[in-house]
Amino acid sequence: MTATNHALTGALIGLIIGQPLIAVPAAIGSHFVCDVLPHFGRNISEKDLFRSDGFRNYLIVEAILCGLIVGLMAALRPEHWLLAIICAFLAAAPDLLSLNRYLTIRNHHQWRGNIYTRFAKSIQWFERPIGAVVEGAWFAGAIILLVPFLR
Repeated sequence: MTATNHALTGALIGLIIGQPLIAVPAAIGSHFVCDVLPHFGRNISEKDLFRSDGFRNYLIVEAILCGLIVGLMAALRPEHWLLAIICAFLAAAPDLLSLNRYLTIRNHHQWRGNIYTRFAKSIQWFERPIGAVVEGAWFAGAIILLVPFLR
């Protein structure tokens, strides 16, 4: 799942639940639930993907979109906006644990997986181009759910 969809899901959890003791673990857990869902992926080796300029640019766009979500929450300040920002970050944060893998492979070094990366890879059972449909539907649904909180 894209970082943007993870962040939108986390923000919604923070806005809807409004209780940090429930929303924070739910936001973290949502990351793994979203990763189990079918989502976009290409039939390309991780080495070729991580070393491509297209993937680097994709990561930059994702960072910008996540920043816009946080900025929108901070600017409009809906009820529980700070919790929404925290939950947005926490819902996307598990992917930050892959940063070392990305940098290692991008710099032409051999990556040796660890227990977390093996777990994260194992739950993402359906990463194919058609998964973009699920990603798009998830994004649209999250935006539809988010709009009433921003009024």
